Amino acid sequence: MSLETQLRDALAARADELDGPAFDPYERVTGAVVTSRRRRRGAAIGAVAAVAAVAVLVPGLSQGDHRSTLPAKRTQVIVPGPSDPRWAAMSSWPVRGSLAEDKAFISAVTEKSLTAHVVYAADLDRTRVVVGWDPEDGGSTRVSMFAGPLGAGADELAGVSVWSGDATDVVVLRESDDPDSRVVALTTPGNRTLELSTGVQIGIDGTVTRDAYRPITLTDGAWSDVVHDSPPSLMRIHPSGGAVADTPATLTGPPVTQREDLGSVCLNCTGEDFRAKAEDAMGAGVAVRLGLEPKDVRSTTRFFGAADPQVVEHADFGAKGPVTNEVIVVDSTLPGGQVLRSAMVVVRAKDSSESMASDSASGVPIDAATAADRPFVLHGAIDGNRVTHEVFAPTAASVRLVSSGSLAYPSSAVVPVRNGTALVTTPTTDPSIASYEVVTYDADGAQIGRWPLDLPSDDVWTAGTTR
Repeated sequence: MSLETQLRDALAARADELDGPAFDPYERVTGAVVTSRRRRRGAAIGAVAAVAAVAVLVPGLSQGDHRSTLPAKRTQVIVPGPSDPRWAAMSSWPVRGSLAEDKAFISAVTEKSLTAHVVYAADLDRTRVVVGWDPEDGGSTRVSMFAGPLGAGADELAGVSVWSGDATDVVVLRESDDPDSRVVALTTPGNRTLELSTGVQIGIDGTVTRDAYRPITLTDGAWSDVVHDSPPSLMRIHPSGGAVADTPATLTGPPVTQREDLGSVCLNCTGEDFRAKAEDAMGAGVAVRLGLEPKDVRSTTRFFGAADPQVVEHADFGAKGPVTNEVIVVDSTLPGGQVLRSAMVVVRAKDSSESMASDSASGVPIDAATAADRPFVLHGAIDGNRVTHEVFAPTAASVRLVSSGSLAYPSSAVVPVRNGTALVTTPTTDPSIASYEVVTYDADGAQIGRWPLDLPSDDVWTAGTTR
């Protein structure tokens, strides 16, 4: 999806403000476009060659013997057998959880229109939780999580997390978004196991290795346990052997202890004030998503300036006139030396009456040894027989997009860098841009480095990739 399309979709949703009660800190930073994507939820080799192969583990993210669990909570609720027709769709699932037999409470939840159908209700370790199913336009499914204090009545529950997508047979909920949290997994009783991976290991060279999946045993299609050192953005639970839907409905509650205000992008700020606050917010977002303290993550702005109008001018504020824009690229260094890259585009109406932000990268591991020189690329819309790319490369004198299949996808010309950026064009025969890499050169024409054109998405790198 081009940046133009993302911005247009977000503007259509009239996402004018970024602050809000989102528990993913990157929703605080870039909520406008994040919500439009309909995410299925509920985040050095320079000195010695051998160093690149040694994973420097993110504190709290590495698998180890310390990762113990507490005994699973059990209930006496009688669950219908796997052949019961109610298991055919979540819309008819019987209620499960320690409050399943509290008919008065379940009725009160539906009478208050919190949800059309309750699938789970329980008092967990710190909170009372209800999970509900509702239909959406177009045949999609919405699964919602409501929470309140232990023993809360239906009128004391508040919505804390929503997942939206195609029909699924797996629900995964976390009581809180802290690295240590009770997790509940629900599926149909015919499934006896799911698989859990609690996190990843990030190498200083940008290599990401996912912790091994281990089976978790279900009782009547349900499992409840406490995970440790497992940030929500990195934990994964998926079906064993593909017996059920591939994408669980994932829900996450608020933190046990309210965190200090992480800040957010100040769209009313300009210049250095805007840059400094955006840098802080993006670095804090990376820290919290990885289960770290923001004070332990050091962030550096690699680029701050405007993108060419050919890349972002198509965002439309209607009668408010043309837009101005700012691009900020930030690298966040973890305590172990690993570097994660974030990038954001902000567009404003020229009369400053309206503005919004779009995250183009939200903390992607890259090689720490080459982070300072690694460029960042934005893609404009396809125009006739070409696509325009803007390469942000402040340390380079010139850049080029080089194709691995030059006959089908010709490499670009070498383009000089001015004010930290260069506009490069390629044919539209490769709309995925997968065949191209970006090469940077110094003032003498010597190659500085060669990198993939795009950073991987969160779904890709958290699965385990090598950068």
